[in-house]
Amino acid sequence: MRQAAQDSMLFSRISLQGNAPTARGFKDMLLEYYSHTEYRPSRAQIEKDRFVFFGLLPCRQWMTIPAGILIQFCYGSVYAWSIFNAPINKLLTNNSDQGGAEITFYIALGVLGFTGALFGPWIECSHPQKSGMVGLVIFFSGHLTAALALQVRMISLLYFGYGFVAGVGLGIGYVSTIDAVSKWWPKARGTAAGCAVMGFGGGSLAFSAINEELLENVSLPVTFLVLGSINLIIMFTCIQFICPPPPGHNLDGIPMVDEADLPQPKRPGAGAGAGSGSKGGSELASTGIDKNPRYLAILGSERPIIYISLAEALRSRDFWLLYMSFLANIVFCLVILSNLPKIINRLFGMGSRDPQEPPLPAYLAVSIEGGFNMAGRVLVGLLSDIVGRKTTFLVILLTQVGVLVCMPFVIQAENFWGFMTLVWTATVCYGGGFGMIPAFIADMFGINNTSSCHGVILTAWSLASICGGLAFTGVINHYIDNGSMPYETKMYTVNFVWMLILVIVGFVCCLFIRSSIRDRLFPAPPDQVLRMRVFGRVFRVLYSVWHESAPPQQNSSASDYATGCYTDNSANFLQSRVRRRHLRCELLTKEQEQVEWEEYLVLRAVQHRLMKEPDV
Repeated sequence: MRQAAQDSMLFSRISLQGNAPTARGFKDMLLEYYSHTEYRPSRAQIEKDRFVFFGLLPCRQWMTIPAGILIQFCYGSVYAWSIFNAPINKLLTNNSDQGGAEITFYIALGVLGFTGALFGPWIECSHPQKSGMVGLVIFFSGHLTAALALQVRMISLLYFGYGFVAGVGLGIGYVSTIDAVSKWWPKARGTAAGCAVMGFGGGSLAFSAINEELLENVSLPVTFLVLGSINLIIMFTCIQFICPPPPGHNLDGIPMVDEADLPQPKRPGAGAGAGSGSKGGSELASTGIDKNPRYLAILGSERPIIYISLAEALRSRDFWLLYMSFLANIVFCLVILSNLPKIINRLFGMGSRDPQEPPLPAYLAVSIEGGFNMAGRVLVGLLSDIVGRKTTFLVILLTQVGVLVCMPFVIQAENFWGFMTLVWTATVCYGGGFGMIPAFIADMFGINNTSSCHGVILTAWSLASICGGLAFTGVINHYIDNGSMPYETKMYTVNFVWMLILVIVGFVCCLFIRSSIRDRLFPAPPDQVLRMRVFGRVFRVLYSVWHESAPPQQNSSASDYATGCYTDNSANFLQSRVRRRHLRCELLTKEQEQVEWEEYLVLRAVQHRLMKEPDV
């Protein structure tokens, strides 16, 4: 048993790290790259990180929040791209409705996600100022290339400049900044990450008005030069305040035992009440935990850590269930963000059945949507710190289901304010998903895998922007090519239906996510078929044999029945008895769950003690 405990992967740091084969093929190099996700600063670098802003100011934890917000604010200018669609199309094709300028937005977000997945391990192993500066320079280069493309009126160069180059810088800078900020606040990761990501939503709010002002006063190429310069100055200054927390600030892994699981000291007189208490109390006593508190004391004092490598995290079904839930959460608003001015014009503005000025200018609607996006990132992140990540994610997905169910009725009634209310409600959920996902990942897979897993999960952002955007546009173009008018609602209803199906699938996937180490290690009965946690309660389905007592058959003696030695004539009775199976559902109470979990902790405590004892 001791040898088995020593060989256990659960309490060891054995993973793919350090086991790279000698043959340096591409597959081996890739495996090694995605297996090393630890930042290991030198002593000199640790001393240097005690000061920020060129060594002039002592580093303080709170400084990362405003710096992260402003950096993300500049990167969030990409959300205001819809303001450029009509002017760029008119410049390149003399038709503001045709030209393909909106594809640039989809390319940028598509490249963002895959860049985060590709550079995630490097970002995790690098100083946040280094990765932040790389992202900044590439993002600025994308603006310069976009200005050149508009000057020479070359749409392909625009796709490359702002779509690909700026998208690469956006991916590196986005991941490095958010993860650097969240690592400073291990007790409030959701709020910290939400505050940082809030700046990204705020970029849409501010740059929508800034872009309108620039377009009225200067040419398009100059507009991109000015925007790039503004971003360069602000981000370069703020990056000087970003540094990693000191060693030991975060646990290098996931603790096996939470503080809530540790045995609490008994109050005077508690023993008498326990004997006459509830069934849960008697069950707890019957486990022998109260008789052996030293086992839990071992786990509580030494706090063994579970180490999860990046490869193990990416192979986990929980990661991909989270991936699908995140994808479903962002598709609707991502498509609306890039098409909102056009939708407002066609359904409620000059392009509608009754041409008129919309009640709210399109650029102002985009700005207000950015405000709700920004608020959702902070509020949902804060809510996830209070009620839990999974519960919060289920709530925002369920909210989007309601929005998509109501949307076809609202646009058919031509209710502008009802439409905008639904869009803004969904935008809060959209921003909230981005605000809490870094904390969700850190809680599930450890702080050292945050940047890498965050980068991989952002490929869902890429898929949603590319596939979702193309699907939405394809449905619209299909109906228009077949004689439908742009203001007809049928084409939008079809889009809302497939989005609704996707969000429902994401909700179901979220139900099956084992969001905590307790859920992943919770002991399963032999006949368990399914288990999930629904709003804090463990629900499981068991496939049990129906052992029903029955009198012996005529040709069977009482002794045969008692011993199970049936005669041939009673074989049919035995066979029918064994075949009688049924599904049984259980919703565990908190007390029942705690009893089973503590039984498991006792076994792990014994294993942990055996590992620490030397072999005789």
